[in-house]
Amino acid sequence: MSIWPSFARRVAGSLFLMALVACGGGAGGKREPMVADSTASAEVEEPVADVSTSESKGDTERGERGEARVTDASDKPESVAILQGNEDGARALLQQFVAPNADHLALTRSLRPTSSDYKTLFDAKTAAKVEAAQAKDWDSNKAVIKPKPGQTEIKVWAATGSDIAKGTGNAREFPAGYKKVAKHLSPTVLFFRFKFVEPGKDVGTAYDGLAFINGHWVIAPKPWRALEGKTGGMEDEAERAEKPSAEKPEAKGPKKKPKGGKRKK
Repeated sequence: MSIWPSFARRVAGSLFLMALVACGGGAGGKREPMVADSTASAEVEEPVADVSTSESKGDTERGERGEARVTDASDKPESVAILQGNEDGARALLQQFVAPNADHLALTRSLRPTSSDYKTLFDAKTAAKVEAAQAKDWDSNKAVIKPKPGQTEIKVWAATGSDIAKGTGNAREFPAGYKKVAKHLSPTVLFFRFKFVEPGKDVGTAYDGLAFINGHWVIAPKPWRALEGKTGGMEDEAERAEKPSAEKPEAKGPKKKPKGGKRKK
């Protein structure tokens, strides 16, 4: 039997397979993978852009609900300033009290010290006395920081507990009662005294005992009263005493009789 017909069929089959491979593998060769990848990439890019836009809108909506917007620089200065335990921070805090329609009671209550705060402000024994003495005013809502109408300007003085004890720095700006409690103050804490005054005036509504401790602002006014077994409001008595009072009319008493008797004619 001749082997040529069989050999010829094998050669023909091989040539057919080689031609098929060169053409791209039959029906599968009709796909265009690069074009398909490019289209898929474009489809991926569009959703990413949409997500970014959606997140941006979400930030705006959160801002309208009163939450902090990290992307909006105009919302940063006041809130950041308040968290500074210096004069700028105190001013930023107190600006809230002179704002139109300010809720003075709520703002003041946010400054109520905790037991831990009192222990940061004073030595342990004094802290307990001051907290107990001031609790009644806090609980009855008598503790309220409230400027008088027209008192839109703020004056602030700061002194450490050490300054107050030594009478240095701004210690003289604090009420005289601080001399009684000075040795019980934390020497490193910065205490603030402040006034709300009318523009151009020095006398106004004064308060003391403001401090930034443990990451927040607190106020413990007139702490020396606790050592005297007293409680009271927040406004400075010395400041009230400086206010002009109405003049009292002179008292009219009985006329004095001239000395000596009547002369005889």
